[in-house]
Amino acid sequence: MTASSTSWKCQPFEEGVPFRYHATFDADQFARLKTGLVPRQMEDKWFIYYSEPHLFLHRSWTGQPVYRLTLKCIPDGAEVSEALWSKEIASARTELQDFEYQAHLIDFLLSNLLLGESKPFPMPPDVQEPRPGVIQHHISGTGYPQSPAGPKKS
Repeated sequence: MTASSTSWKCQPFEEGVPFRYHATFDADQFARLKTGLVPRQMEDKWFIYYSEPHLFLHRSWTGQPVYRLTLKCIPDGAEVSEALWSKEIASARTELQDFEYQAHLIDFLLSNLLLGESKPFPMPPDVQEPRPGVIQHHISGTGYPQSPAGPKKS
């Protein structure tokens, strides 16, 4: 089933803060992105749908928009020409304000939730985890191996 804006409750993506994220997808991967993701169980934390030329990622429980990627068609698939993080979330967050981390996280979400890959979950820099897997479960609802997203800040 292909997800659309009416497949799940969601709020419109109104304003975003750009961050650096570049990726290219072959034709098969682009088709998978366009299929999106409709949550099936409570652990599914994301609702993802494509409405040309944008791929939208919303939190499933609240419908709150988080990311909007603009995908530009290229001869063998698509590439990300713009990545936006919801301005409301970006201005409210403190521990995850690192835009570099957002690029790692969006790559993880797309790769693992839509493209069938098994990339390790990028742990946010300088975030103390109470128990292994808690942060990952909270953010993505998954249980992949974890790795640092980048160097710790000093």
